[in-house]
Amino acid sequence: MSRTRYRLSLQTRLFLMILAIVALAAIAGNIFINRSVGEAFSTFTVRSFTRQDQLVATILIGYHARTGGFEGLVPQMEESDPVPLLLLDPEGEIVYPTDWESLGHTLTEREIARGETLTLPNGDQWTLIPYQFSPERAAAERVFFHRIRRSLWLAGLAATLAGLLISLLLRRQVTRPLRQLDAAAQRIAAGNLSERVPIETSDEFGHVAASFNDMAESLEASEQAKRRMIADIAHELRTPITVIRSALEGLRDGLIDPTQETFSSLHNRILLLTRLVADLHQLALADAGRLSINSIPLRLDRVIEGIVETVGVQAEDAGLELETSLEGGLPSVAADGQRVEQILLNLLANAIRHTPSGGRILITAAESESFVEVSVCDTGSGIDPADLPHIFDRFYRADLSRAQQEETAESVEVGNSGLGLPIAKALVEAHGGTIRAEGVPTGGTCIRFTLPMAPSNP
Repeated sequence: MSRTRYRLSLQTRLFLMILAIVALAAIAGNIFINRSVGEAFSTFTVRSFTRQDQLVATILIGYHARTGGFEGLVPQMEESDPVPLLLLDPEGEIVYPTDWESLGHTLTEREIARGETLTLPNGDQWTLIPYQFSPERAAAERVFFHRIRRSLWLAGLAATLAGLLISLLLRRQVTRPLRQLDAAAQRIAAGNLSERVPIETSDEFGHVAASFNDMAESLEASEQAKRRMIADIAHELRTPITVIRSALEGLRDGLIDPTQETFSSLHNRILLLTRLVADLHQLALADAGRLSINSIPLRLDRVIEGIVETVGVQAEDAGLELETSLEGGLPSVAADGQRVEQILLNLLANAIRHTPSGGRILITAAESESFVEVSVCDTGSGIDPADLPHIFDRFYRADLSRAQQEETAESVEVGNSGLGLPIAKALVEAHGGTIRAEGVPTGGTCIRFTLPMAPSNP
């Protein structure tokens, strides 16, 4: 049964649900209204005629005491407005009915027992039956309730038909956006990532449509980024592999002499490929949230001083000045020392690569609220403002930068994979910090990142 239910479409289930609700409401309403009307009817008749019955009984007894009988009373009652009661003589025969067709009829002992006995002064016992206990009232009540029930069933049927019509309209209104979403999802699954659904309302369906469009836009952007990354990886691998292949074929054919310079060039190309593969592995770990970060209280000033000693020779060979400006009493940060060194090496490699000879690179560090902010600023050619939001994208490089990097492709020590800044960004964010790039009005670029301070400084 449950399997059959879930095989039904949403439209059918929605239609059956609304129809069932309307039908149940009609049935329940019929039952409750019928019961309420019956109770109200009984209460009304009891409350309306009890005093009148007592008054009539008093009048009858007084009339009999004055006249010695009821012979003159019945004609008088016939000429006046009907009184809602039955009067029975001592033999149980109706002498005054509410319905003259029952005149002279004899009631059963059970029916007579529901009346009130009138003991007259001469000892005769007459019976006064209030209307609510009379057979005529029962018959009238049956007719009344029959009409009520018929009206209620007709009203329930009308409500069910109205619910049927409303359910048909609601089914179409509710499921149309879902059908549009389903069709769009199928087209996206087929590869059409530019598919979008129209947003026609501001209700929940409108929010779902907007979220669907955001998801589709994100998928399209991810797909485009993936294609660009594959193309860039192919480009990065093609150049060194082509050089290595050509050199090996030349060595095999005797066209290239097996000199120390040849082997050194091949070694540099292999190192470049190794660096590219390692960078891609780092980014894959970052995407999977599996970057290993061993955060401990770390003195940033000592790490920066060690990095300056390591890169200082390379900067000097490039004709650059490498300086530091560290705030006194710099607090410790909660960070992984090796990862912080990797961040700084990538940022310095980028600065050295884009700063011409005679330029200057400055490393600063200062406390900023609960973080320590580190900046690596250079006096290079700077970055176009349009490129700033994208410099941390993988393989993103402006045309001029790409040309310069390709001209110095053999400079392995500064890195040329186009992944240094994205890796630095992933490492900073893995520590809970932020990283950003800013242009310098006088020329050059500053890349600033933050690291959280350690809970307690040593």
